[in-house]
Amino acid sequence: MAMRSADRTGGAVAEWLIHGHLWLALAVAAQVLYTGLFLHPDTPVTRYAFAASLGAFAAYGMIRLARSKSASEKEHGTLGWFRVHWNLMSALVTVAGIVAVLLLWPLRQDVWHWLVPVLAIALLYVTPFSTQKGAAFGLRSIPFLKVLLIATNWAVVTVAVPWCLGPQQHDLFSVIAIACMRVPLFLGLAILFDIRDLGTDAPGLRTVPIIFGVNGARAIAVLLLLFSATFELIFLRGLGYSVASYTILAGYAVAILLALRATPGDKRLSFDLLVDGMMILIPLCAWLGMKLA
Repeated sequence: MAMRSADRTGGAVAEWLIHGHLWLALAVAAQVLYTGLFLHPDTPVTRYAFAASLGAFAAYGMIRLARSKSASEKEHGTLGWFRVHWNLMSALVTVAGIVAVLLLWPLRQDVWHWLVPVLAIALLYVTPFSTQKGAAFGLRSIPFLKVLLIATNWAVVTVAVPWCLGPQQHDLFSVIAIACMRVPLFLGLAILFDIRDLGTDAPGLRTVPIIFGVNGARAIAVLLLLFSATFELIFLRGLGYSVASYTILAGYAVAILLALRATPGDKRLSFDLLVDGMMILIPLCAWLGMKLA
């Protein structure tokens, strides 16, 4: 979820999943398909989920490719990994972007006004430009804005857009309200990455752990996850999915445990796999509850 460039290495598979953003692409698909469980059967959710997944891979990849040229020869994190695999990733990102556009083209009238701002924010989040002192700048450098941009973009892509694709018409307020229900989850997970990056983020970013400290950030993340779990429980029970309203809590319990154990400077790729994996595990827990009912 977080756009990261920490100095970390790991197994080849883990590096492809994390540095190559394949895991995030799967998380996008999982979140979209979860939203699709509550939509009209004729909604083209599967098509959009595939397109959104490829689009996320391409968007994250474009940002990394733009920044990787300036990566240090000793950089072993995401930027260093992209520098080493620049040619291959350039080809994969290009193909993924083209296929995503082709898949979205028949849906363009319903999605363009949502996705164009998302794409603009993603491209401006971390730019390939820098100041005279060599510091990169972009929307990410604006104090307090980092986690809000990430959570908002994810909510729009995985919730708001799917709700606008079906044959049933939903007013703008309802779509925004539904999307906002999942914002606490994305915010909570994004804060965990800010805790990890506490030692490398510039103080001027004013991230949650910089302002409130590690323990304060953990508490805020847990509170956000509890809010999200409560929203999910009420939402699922209101639709008659009583079993799913409880099985989904298992996923949130794991997420809260990760929040309590989040540590600054955690260089393990498994941290990313677990935290981003919550966006796959939580929908899976809900889906299993629906099947068990």
